[in-house]
Amino acid sequence: MKNTYLSLFLLFSVFGFSQFNPNSPWKNQNTNTKSTTFREDVAVFNEYWKTHDKNKKGSGHKPFKRWENRYENQLNPDGTIITPQQLWAAWEEKNNAKANKSNFALPPSNWQPVGPFTHTNTGSWSSGQGRTSAIAIDPLDPNTIYLGSPAGGIWKSTNSGSTWTPLSDQLPQIGISGIAIDHPVGGDLTVYIATGDKDASDTYSVGILKSINGGPWISAGLNFTGTSNQAGDLILHPTNNQILLCATSAGLYRTINGGTTWTVEQAGDFSQGSVRFKPNDPTVVYATSANRFYKSTNTGDTFSNITTGLSAPGSTTRLILDVTPADNNYIYVLSISNSSTLNGFNGIYRSTNGGTSFAVTQSSIDVLESGQGWYDLALAVSDTDKNMLFTGCLNVWTSTNGGFVVSKVNNWSSPATPSYTHADIHGLKFINGKLYCLSDGGIYVSSNNGTNFTDITAGLQISQFYKVSVSKTSASKMVGGLQDNGGHAFSGGAWKNYYGADGMDAAVSQSNSDLYYGFIQYGSSMYISNNAGNAITGNVGSPNGVDGNWVTPLKGDSQGNMYSGFNGLYKLVSGAWVLQNTNSVGSGNLEHIAIDPSNDNIIYVVNGATIYKSTNAGVNFTSAYSAGSNITGIAVHSTNSSIVYITTNSDAYKSTTGGTSFASIATGLPAIGKNCIVHQSRNTDNPLYVGTSLGVYYTDDTMTTWEPFDTNLPNVSVSDLEINLEDAKIIAATYGRGIWQSDIPVQIPATDLKFISINNPGVNINCGGAVTPQIIVKNGGTNDITNVTVNYTVDATPYVYNWLGTIPASQNQTIDLPAVTAARGTHSLVFNATTTADAYSDNNTGNTSFYVNDNGVSGSVNTFTNTTDELIAISQGAGWVRGNRTGDALQTFGNPAYLTNLSGNYSHSSKSYLVSQCYNLSNISNPEISFKMAFDLENNWDIVYVEYSTNLGTSWNVLGTMGTGWYNSNRTPQTTGTDCNNCVGAQWTGTNTTLNTYTYGLTSIGSETNVIFRIVFISDEAASQLGVKVDDFVINGVLSANSFEANQIAVYPNPSTGIFNIAFGNLNPNKIEVYDISGKLILQKNGLEVSGNNQTNIDLSNTSTGVYFVKISTENNTITKRIIKN
Repeated sequence: MKNTYLSLFLLFSVFGFSQFNPNSPWKNQNTNTKSTTFREDVAVFNEYWKTHDKNKKGSGHKPFKRWENRYENQLNPDGTIITPQQLWAAWEEKNNAKANKSNFALPPSNWQPVGPFTHTNTGSWSSGQGRTSAIAIDPLDPNTIYLGSPAGGIWKSTNSGSTWTPLSDQLPQIGISGIAIDHPVGGDLTVYIATGDKDASDTYSVGILKSINGGPWISAGLNFTGTSNQAGDLILHPTNNQILLCATSAGLYRTINGGTTWTVEQAGDFSQGSVRFKPNDPTVVYATSANRFYKSTNTGDTFSNITTGLSAPGSTTRLILDVTPADNNYIYVLSISNSSTLNGFNGIYRSTNGGTSFAVTQSSIDVLESGQGWYDLALAVSDTDKNMLFTGCLNVWTSTNGGFVVSKVNNWSSPATPSYTHADIHGLKFINGKLYCLSDGGIYVSSNNGTNFTDITAGLQISQFYKVSVSKTSASKMVGGLQDNGGHAFSGGAWKNYYGADGMDAAVSQSNSDLYYGFIQYGSSMYISNNAGNAITGNVGSPNGVDGNWVTPLKGDSQGNMYSGFNGLYKLVSGAWVLQNTNSVGSGNLEHIAIDPSNDNIIYVVNGATIYKSTNAGVNFTSAYSAGSNITGIAVHSTNSSIVYITTNSDAYKSTTGGTSFASIATGLPAIGKNCIVHQSRNTDNPLYVGTSLGVYYTDDTMTTWEPFDTNLPNVSVSDLEINLEDAKIIAATYGRGIWQSDIPVQIPATDLKFISINNPGVNINCGGAVTPQIIVKNGGTNDITNVTVNYTVDATPYVYNWLGTIPASQNQTIDLPAVTAARGTHSLVFNATTTADAYSDNNTGNTSFYVNDNGVSGSVNTFTNTTDELIAISQGAGWVRGNRTGDALQTFGNPAYLTNLSGNYSHSSKSYLVSQCYNLSNISNPEISFKMAFDLENNWDIVYVEYSTNLGTSWNVLGTMGTGWYNSNRTPQTTGTDCNNCVGAQWTGTNTTLNTYTYGLTSIGSETNVIFRIVFISDEAASQLGVKVDDFVINGVLSANSFEANQIAVYPNPSTGIFNIAFGNLNPNKIEVYDISGKLILQKNGLEVSGNNQTNIDLSNTSTGVYFVKISTENNTITKRIIKN
């Protein structure tokens, strides 16, 4: 018997149940266990993974950990998850508070979106921007697209996806799993949405909402409360707009009166299934629940279970279907189970008789490639070809004969290919001849049946950020970690997706605004970029391979030191994590790290509900305080070390005793999740900000309550907050609506010198020993600045420079410092710039690392025997090292060489560059590169190859192609489709442990005067072998006549403090001229008098230090030498 419900608040679930996807394998195998609290769900999950491999691609481990992280800060005192109804009630309270607040109590907020709206892939192996979950196109306007996301609401495009507009920001945060469009009469428009995230519960369903002619969203009559229900497919009758059907976890619902009443027409969990009208015959309705196929012949009034030819319900955990107008009797069903065989793929089934019976067309080829079809699964049939279908799980697959023969369309880890779509496909849909793909990375469309996909995600600000970090010197530089979509860096006004996986906690160095760090899940790898996200330039694995928390904390101090929290506090030292604490900080992993902004020696770490405090930079800790419930955020007052702030699920607290006791300061905060807290400096009112599930709240010393600080900010969960004082901005990372920023009230002093950036040296490789540092400072005060004192060190050697001039208020000033010299290798520069009566000392410092190279000599073989033979080695993770190896096929027999590792097998997930000296090829005939090499690499996965640069390392090109005496492979991800994800199309891979000589001609770049080579080694995240050995590197060729003359001339000593000797060899010079770096002639000697050994000297004792050029003229030639005056 059917039950009909009429109300605005329809209750179908036990209030407060904690609920993750019931079709997940750990839930499905524990059907007798009904979790009512969040912790019970977590316990069931943890028990399952004791006997399963969480690291297997598509294991299903990640979706739950994302859910756990999402809701662990949103719990009621009884352990249940805060319901959507509680969130909506808090939203109403917030609106009332905003309407009633006093005009003078709160500084104005003006939140503006920062993005990502679009991004450039600068290193990610699976680039993307945000999850998408539902799509519909206006039946009267094919250019108008409505798109749903699991945590970012509903969006609209009127130009086929070129631009997008959010439609639900005024509501509390919602997800969308179904969309239906109705034009009741004339130009009227009604949009229906099925709310919630049916696949991963990033948001829970409140039922079906509708908007009429762009008006506010209101209930469409079907409402859910609690956290046990989800809604999925939503369809509208093609000729009767009073009839809609919605697939939900509480049954298949139908309304025949436009939503006035809704009826459960078929019991079961349909939320992850499908519901379709038969094309051109809406009296027939097809639907799939989790394990059954149903057919109705009376417009959905009653349904029959069809079993003939389909997988048995007992061996089925998810079914989805699709139909096609190309033949309305054709129905396809995709069936999966929790079996480990073929990742649970049961088969593709087809009916050619309108659903009376089915036959399997494919059951032997794994089109899933992943065991998490319960989370992401998709099926679409062409609307013009009844035999063409597409499936999606990890990747997209296709068949042109109804499923009998299937082929793979794309590869999730090949983002440069034309057919690329991000991994984890949640929807495939043919509309008007185009195939739309909805994935964890965005929305893609193909107009040629999958040969090419176009990413139309640009403009959709739907990224789900875990954390964000902002440069101390500029709010225009930041880095954050995204669920599903890796690390995104912002610099130069653009977003860069510079690494993949789940991006987690991230950090911008407080002493170098171009140095970005970012973890992936469990802290297993940290990716580094020293060029503000334009490329990965380093990689650090977790200490001893241990796992931290899902979101492993990462924090930097004012000096640029970087700390992480695993089973203790670790410090980054020489490219590796080193345990810092010598006594216990509790059992398990750390959740949070806070460093006192005014004293780097004071560090707090949080383990569950307990705060531990160190006063000696993390070496020793004492247990300072227990909050009674898990701490969700911690911050230290910017200038007063005695004041500490924390948040928990239910409260906010302040300590005035250095963290040993706390008092509640939560008045005015809503009873919802509190994720983070920050204190703002440079304001005597002591502003505080809290990020909650409903945006940002503010209080200060002039107020007695918290108030919403959210003008223009969507009602979305704020997962992290950062403050940039130099630009007076607060930055919010949200879970579903990307990054936002607002102005904040900063009190400007009379005098404030700010260190902005280091212009030189940069990340390029300097060919020559002299480096001229250049910095930018800014006047942040109200008075003119007339002097700047710059204290700087180069590899710990101190220098001081006093600059005189005028810097007006708010203006930048570039300061050139005297040149310094350095030998070949990696060096460090540290700066501190101050002025008289400088108000703040926390914005004066910066540092950078730089590379100095020297000129190589053609024909000179580098045997790497001595330390003076060492080249520059730049590694992301472990990599090239000079030394000896013994006892295996890559042993060096006591003669040092460069190896990827000195013993055992090479490290996983490494990229390392061995950089040659700088070579002038223009004076060499028939130049060629030559070196000896032996290698033992995982075939078609790990590789080594050679690149060259003609612009000091700004850009690099692969040298050569596969051929005799050079590379042994030309594979690429595009040509293989299944392996060689790191391959560039010209590389060595596999095994050849004979130390062979490899040579390649350089005629094509023979005119270049400054060429650098580098040998690149890349390993993937899995198997490893012995590695690579390189020896006897040389650039061969024959010097030209002019070069022969140049090589006879020697200038020494160089550098010199004044006197330079010049030996001419067999040449007869007639003139010497000396020019400074600007081209000004400062010395000239004609009619030279030379000594008996054909040499002379020049005296520059009275000239300034710096770089000069000596031009020596002979009868037939002119030779120029560079010299350095110290």
